[in-house]
Amino acid sequence: MTAIANDIELEPLGSAALGDQPVLNTPWPFLGAVKVQVSVRVGTARTSVAELLDMKQGSVLALDRLVDEPLDVLVDGHVVARGMLVAVGDHFGVRITEAAAATSKS
Repeated sequence: MTAIANDIELEPLGSAALGDQPVLNTPWPFLGAVKVQVSVRVGTARTSVAELLDMKQGSVLALDRLVDEPLDVLVDGHVVARGMLVAVGDHFGVRITEAAAATSKS
């Protein structure tokens, strides 16, 4: 099966403020110095090793996300927010559109 791939063009991130509320709230301000790994999950795909080995330069691996679906923002492997892909100069960025609901454990 041949997938048709279309390049997408990202609009540059504007400087207009979307809101002044922090994405993550904490009652402990000293946590601000703790370093964490932040990653963004664009999507996932399931395939066989044989299909991966058959891929050539220019091959397309289709992901399970639609182009206009929000991306997952993960902190140390845990989804903490969702957002949209943007261009920040020559780099990719994520505009946060929603924060994950906090859950409490008893």
